[in-house]
Amino acid sequence: MQVFDFDNTLYKGESGFDFAMYIIRRKPSLLKLLPRILKILKDYKSVSMTEDEFRERLSSLIDLTNLTKDTILNYLDDFWMKNRSKLYKNVLEKVSKKDVIVTASPTFMLEPIKYLLGTDRIIGTEFDLDARAINYLNFSHNKVKKFKEVYPHKSIKNLYTDSFNDAPLMQISKNVYLVKKNGKIEKIK
Repeated sequence: MQVFDFDNTLYKGESGFDFAMYIIRRKPSLLKLLPRILKILKDYKSVSMTEDEFRERLSSLIDLTNLTKDTILNYLDDFWMKNRSKLYKNVLEKVSKKDVIVTASPTFMLEPIKYLLGTDRIIGTEFDLDARAINYLNFSHNKVKKFKEVYPHKSIKNLYTDSFNDAPLMQISKNVYLVKKNGKIEKIK
């Protein structure tokens, strides 16, 4: 089985950040949230906050937008119409129906583009848009925990990721491929 990260692996960039910027462009009054968004992104990338802190800060940020679930989902459809070109075609070509995408991104974000991803097997952060709460943060060690829970008898032959934040997944993978910013793939294990 092959496992793929999403952000900076199948998608050029951080989809959550790009989506936040998309919303801000449509609702300029939310520009005031940009410093918080950047701080959360920085702390997330450097793994310098606990899971509880991340969950609390992200939920609080979404609360501050006052956007309804329907508005968010409508924005998301349009966002993917405009941003699907940021999917790395050369990496997507490696994905088959039996493969799995294991990502920190909320699963609701990937729903509209499942048909483009080559698989509908997605393990991600479980975010309840109605409650504006993260039910499960799929990051670092949690990725391994959830993968083993969903696929208890499967092993990872090939892992594709952009980040050593996925070291726990790397440790249980036979081969590891690093996807660079230009979409170039390099075997590292």
